[in-house]
Amino acid sequence: MTSNEALSPVIAEFNGVSFRYKGSTDVLKDIHFSLAPGSFHFMTGESGAGKTSLLGLLYLDHLPTKGRVRLFGQTVDSLSRSAKAMVRRQIGVVFQDYRLLEHLTAFDNVALPLRLIGEKESEIRRHVSELLAWVGLEKQMRAYPQELSGGEQQRIAIARAVIHKPSLLLADEPTGNVDDAMAKRLLHLFLELNKLGTTVVVATHNMELVRTFQFPQLHLNHGKLELIPPLTSYTDMATRLLNKGNKDAQEK
Repeated sequence: MTSNEALSPVIAEFNGVSFRYKGSTDVLKDIHFSLAPGSFHFMTGESGAGKTSLLGLLYLDHLPTKGRVRLFGQTVDSLSRSAKAMVRRQIGVVFQDYRLLEHLTAFDNVALPLRLIGEKESEIRRHVSELLAWVGLEKQMRAYPQELSGGEQQRIAIARAVIHKPSLLLADEPTGNVDDAMAKRLLHLFLELNKLGTTVVVATHNMELVRTFQFPQLHLNHGKLELIPPLTSYTDMATRLLNKGNKDAQEK
């Protein structure tokens, strides 16, 4: 890594990135964008548009088929295994399928990232207890994942992803199994983390959240990415969608 890379002000940078799974056509096509430190974006698009694939590139689950991805100033396809592990420690991820460890309690699942970096147990107890209370699960901290509902598991996964205050937080449909009140509470949690400097990307179908919190969108449509400014009203959203539909029709 050069000194210029180490001083890069960009958390993530995609230049001409395309991606395809083995034996398929391109899921992502010629993607260009960057994430500044402390930024907050929603990632939107229909099912199958490529949101989960793009998040996977951001947390090093796979490498681009074409183009260049840089994370924290480093080109990802040149990273060693140990270097990738160090990069991943700076990233918190909320997966759609939760990926909780079944043999650990809710408390221990959330505590795991802190234990991996050697945090003191007294500090772990304090931070984990406070965070579980925030997501409304202080009474379930000794429960195992199989004893919890889908919405409760989702909140445990969110707490685990944010407990170590990552530099980059990626959340894939984090409010899909909770009610509207809890969805907004969880978004406020992400917002508080963002105010502390964490760069946040939230993939969602919930346009009410997009409208309420008014952050820019990384919008995917058939593998292509467009940056959309914050929505200010449903009329604004409808107008943009109508204009987009007219533009697509003209191109055809």
